Amino acid sequence: MTPSPDPLTCLPANPPPRPPLTALDIIGGEHRSLAAVLEALGRYVEPLRQHRVRPDCDVFATILAYLETFADRFHHPKEDEFLFRAVRERPREADPVLRRLQHEHAVGPAELEALKSALQRKRGGGERDLDEFAFRLEAYTRGQAEPLRVEDDLVVPMARRFLTPRDWEPIDAAFRAHLDPFFGIGANGPIGGLMRRAVALA
Repeated sequence: MTPSPDPLTCLPANPPPRPPLTALDIIGGEHRSLAAVLEALGRYVEPLRQHRVRPDCDVFATILAYLETFADRFHHPKEDEFLFRAVRERPREADPVLRRLQHEHAVGPAELEALKSALQRKRGGGERDLDEFAFRLEAYTRGQAEPLRVEDDLVVPMARRFLTPRDWEPIDAAFRAHLDPFFGIGANGPIGGLMRRAVALA
């Protein structure tokens, strides 16, 4: 009878280490995360206007803190300082697009602060405060979603086309320094819960 092979000898050799994530990998993942959160928030606008739902203020506060901490303090500054700067040095037609995006990045924190203030007033307020929160929520989600689309449709393709491997080195390093905490929150965390509720509203 032929002895059975040692199962340990059937295991594959140690796989080669995965190459580090590139800035394009990270930007794509971060944009998908941000777009998913914005879409989930946006689904609440009409039900809030119709007074069919009441926001869970603690959950919304957690989501807004994520957007403030990650998007405004890390993601957008990295785009402005590293990606946009490098792309601006290449095709001239990129400059108006990048100026517009940097303007959106600059006004985003004020729009988020207005939304946070509306949420705080809603905690102890009435119908008018709910209407204001819905208005601010729609303004913020629409204002943030459009720049993501422009970056994906225009800026990223230009970067792929015009930037050299040497151009990408500092951009890659900058984006690897602070990764999106979205996936660390987990499907059972506040963001996952908000998304499940948002889907149920559709």
